[in-house]
Amino acid sequence: MDLQITEGQFVSWDHHRNGPTTVQVMVVDRFRITYRYADDYWDSVEATVFRSLAEHTANWRPASDEEIASFRARFRPAPQNWD
Repeated sequence: MDLQITEGQFVSWDHHRNGPTTVQVMVVDRFRITYRYADDYWDSVEATVFRSLAEHTANWRPASDEEIASFRARFRPAPQNWD
């Protein structure tokens, strides 16, 4: 299944022990997807000559309603989360 990733969308991926990670996608362009975690830390994945965006996001899926609610409940934008 090809996931169409759009700005503002919540996506999750599963970890073996720690449960799913849920992030909000902030910027999507041809070569990079930038997203933020609930603590407002931003990260990204980039297409390279070694790995495409499709490969980077192969295990991503749309976040469930429960995962989105959990993200929103924990979300604290910087600098509020610096204490």
